[in-house]
Amino acid sequence: MRILHPGDPGYDDERSGFQTGLRHEPQVVFAVENARDVEEALRYADAHGLEHAVQATGHGLTTPTTGVLISTRRMNAVEVDPRTRTARAEAGAVWQQVLERAAPHGLAPLSGDAGDVGVVGYTLGGGFSVLAREFGFASERVRTTEQAGDVVTALEFELLPISEVHAGEMFFAAEHAEAVFEAFHAWDLPDHVTPALTTLGDVARVTFASTRPFDVGHLRVAPPLKEEFGLKPFARAVGRPLPPHTYQGDNVLLGELPLEALQRLREAAASSSAEIFLGVLPLGGALSGGASHLVKLVSPRLGVGEQHEEVFDVVRPFVLGKSRNFRYAVD
Repeated sequence: MRILHPGDPGYDDERSGFQTGLRHEPQVVFAVENARDVEEALRYADAHGLEHAVQATGHGLTTPTTGVLISTRRMNAVEVDPRTRTARAEAGAVWQQVLERAAPHGLAPLSGDAGDVGVVGYTLGGGFSVLAREFGFASERVRTTEQAGDVVTALEFELLPISEVHAGEMFFAAEHAEAVFEAFHAWDLPDHVTPALTTLGDVARVTFASTRPFDVGHLRVAPPLKEEFGLKPFARAVGRPLPPHTYQGDNVLLGELPLEALQRLREAAASSSAEIFLGVLPLGGALSGGASHLVKLVSPRLGVGEQHEEVFDVVRPFVLGKSRNFRYAVD
């Protein structure tokens, strides 16, 4: 273990993560390697009356810490047991490690759409997988939680017998967004399909995945800029890693989402004074909780909370709550 203070070589690298907009300014960084190191860091924080925070990758960083930062990136062992179809991942492990170790055995985790996201933080937030409507939340597959104080040091969780998935994406020019949104809303969605509808600047994008075949023909309401769909290894259904950057995001869970409200969401996000990427994720299927949709907003800068709330105002009558998985740089 390394213990680092401001000005020490390696301090800046250790406090940095995927989120570059919020900067940790800890009095001390504990670069831990095992559960005993975590316990030592917690004892130090308690003895000095300091708050503590844990960071592996920084994807879910919401507020900076000025006390003790426990960096778990070196605590990243992953073990896969093909006989019991389980994996054990330490606090600093990322999903790509699990995918690589599980795939040779024809197994896969309920990971999200980015392989460089930390396993533990993602799962503790619930874990919305690319196959969420088919198999539920990742947190529902946890068998054992290992802790040092209030810090989760490792998780053991179930793997599923999945080697390939039917998955793909379509991109449409923004001029066709209204028709795409209407077709997406009208989709008689099978419970085994997990789709997402997003806006990315001047592009509308639809993604979809399932272990079973399904049809997306009704979504072809305009010539796509790009279309890709087929049977592929599960690991290829996971998005490509992005470089560290600044971003702010939030979400709401909705009890229902009428077509008129969906279109107004699209218009509000597109006309906002801030650049906003809108994401709409239908729930249901194996996802419990009663919400029908999750709507998330992400912007490539900070200080956009007011603009995000203005967009959420469009669906305020339908809001049930929030998901922990899609909150970035917000209190």
